[in-house]
Amino acid sequence: MSQPTEELASKKITSQIKRSRGQLDGILRMMDDGRPCDEVLVQLSAVKSGVDKAMKQVIAQNIRKNVNCVNEQQLTDLQTSLELLLKTK
Repeated sequence: MSQPTEELASKKITSQIKRSRGQLDGILRMMDDGRPCDEVLVQLSAVKSGVDKAMKQVIAQNIRKNVNCVNEQQLTDLQTSLELLLKTK
């Protein structure tokens, strides 16, 4: 993967994680304000979805970095990435 492409992917991942962190802060405020359980759960579900998306982006970035396997270690790294992908959902 070229350096600019890798940097762009990392920025997208960072952005997704920051968005999830902001949502979590909002959920804490909702709980402090005594908001109904169903409203809190909707927001928690959104955070979970965002974290899942970030995890998949991290795995995809790892796979892209290892797709041109030229040695045994790269093949092992790719296998590990694929196993991680299967475990996320």
